[in-house]
Amino acid sequence: MAFRTLEITKPTEIHIKNNQLELTQEGNQFYIPIEDLNTITAIGPNIRLSTMDMSILARNHVAITTLDNSYYPTALVLPFEGNARQSQLIHKQVEFGDEEYQMLWIQIIRQKISNQARALSILGLEGSEKIESYAENLSISTVDSAESIAAKEYFQYYHEGLNRRSNDPVNSRLNYGYAVVRSAIARAVVSIGCHPAFGIHHNNQLNAFNLADDLIEPFRPIVDLNAYAHFGSNERLSKSERMTLAHTLHNACIVNGVKVNLLHAIELMTESFKRLILHKTSEPLALPEILPVESMEGITE
Repeated sequence: MAFRTLEITKPTEIHIKNNQLELTQEGNQFYIPIEDLNTITAIGPNIRLSTMDMSILARNHVAITTLDNSYYPTALVLPFEGNARQSQLIHKQVEFGDEEYQMLWIQIIRQKISNQARALSILGLEGSEKIESYAENLSISTVDSAESIAAKEYFQYYHEGLNRRSNDPVNSRLNYGYAVVRSAIARAVVSIGCHPAFGIHHNNQLNAFNLADDLIEPFRPIVDLNAYAHFGSNERLSKSERMTLAHTLHNACIVNGVKVNLLHAIELMTESFKRLILHKTSEPLALPEILPVESMEGITE
């Protein structure tokens, strides 16, 4: 399983030789086996990668994400063909019923809200029981309003006065963490053969990654938990802060009663989604349950 998240922030020349990524920075060279790479995140000027090498990375299912100065993702490069059964899966995605998608969305939002409540409890903050109450008795007609109200109140308990639409040190850290997890989910979605533009709930025709934006929802509170202890006074993140937030992919969570890291949880979730799409089984979508911050694997930068 690919496990490395590589962040590039300095001017870098990138080449591929003998199935290894060769990076040249300030006259120094570094080598990383392509098979180890899950995601490359690039932010900053003068990072050069040829289209041929980009194609090689795509064929090896390495996601490439570029970020702007506020740590919002601006581009995500993924392989065009992700799986031998891709055409079949895409047809199944289109044919899957609206009501079935709505039932999946209720599962996703219920777990998201429960994870938000659990995050507040783990952090020793108020509001856990109030937020958890919004996960009860969700229906097709109430799920969107419940999610919206729970999110608004959750972020006020999480960080009083926080406005998720503003540019500030808190949001820059959350945005960076979300971008890392979103990239990993988009990569996994393509790897199983699904089309990332066809979402469960999101259907923005200008968004190529609606499905990733649906599936990330229960993972967001895990990023929040990891980011909480690292809020600085500057919007610009330090190298250690970025590495800590990228490390979220290797934090522990629970899926189907088993402790796994987030990368494995993402694989379990997307494979579960694939089975549901192909076979319309009655199994619930495999979603993560939040745990206190605990690393299960290392991360290399």
